[in-house]
Amino acid sequence: MTASKEESNRAFIADAFGQWAAGKGDVFSLLADDVVWHITGNDPAVAQTHRSRQALMDAAAVPLRERLAEPLRPEVKRIWADGEDVIVHWDGTARFHDGTQYRNTYLWIMTVRDRRIIAVTAFLDNATFKAALARPAP
Repeated sequence: MTASKEESNRAFIADAFGQWAAGKGDVFSLLADDVVWHITGNDPAVAQTHRSRQALMDAAAVPLRERLAEPLRPEVKRIWADGEDVIVHWDGTARFHDGTQYRNTYLWIMTVRDRRIIAVTAFLDNATFKAALARPAP
């Protein structure tokens, strides 16, 4: 892979996170329909591999979104690129409906091909995520 393609992938993901932080969408629209999204960890309730965009949305993204009173806001700490992989270290925050805060730190390793995210390995605080999903949806 050329350095320019690597930088192009990095800029593509950086722009997507910038748009998300500005309230203009999120990175989930960039996922290939057949994305493989692996959430690391040992808790089988959270640490799973989702084998499509829809499976990820149904099991993780939508349930979290339903429990939040506002969109999750990413604050990017750093972005690296290595070949087709773009690595983003970021913090996500949003208010729950009761006014308390959801805060989690993420590190996503995203494989980008032809301006689509085809695979993700997601590191996060599983206990915080699981506690958020255990809250009742309004």
